[in-house]
Amino acid sequence: MATSKEFTEEVLDAFGARNVRVRPMFGEYGIYCEDKFVGVICDNTLFLKVTEPGESFAPSLDKASPYPGAKEHLVIPVEKFSDAEWMHELLDLTWAALPVPKPKKKP
Repeated sequence: MATSKEFTEEVLDAFGARNVRVRPMFGEYGIYCEDKFVGVICDNTLFLKVTEPGESFAPSLDKASPYPGAKEHLVIPVEKFSDAEWMHELLDLTWAALPVPKPKKKP
């Protein structure tokens, strides 16, 4: 089952005014925050990358692979989307723990 456009809009709404965008990727969507890749949306499920601060903040979240062969990610339940403060905190912690992307080499 592919992700619906409506679900991607729900995810963006849940992150509010944060600098978050989604990009189509292999039939699903990648999630970027200020140009850092922070997670994916697959099969109408939000997955954020696992980081130590994120796990400490939300230790009860399940982990799963968004697609075969992928590393495990934190599975964000839809019920949490309405808790803007919680969503912002988890996103901020995840973003801060991830490395800055390497600059792309020009051909």
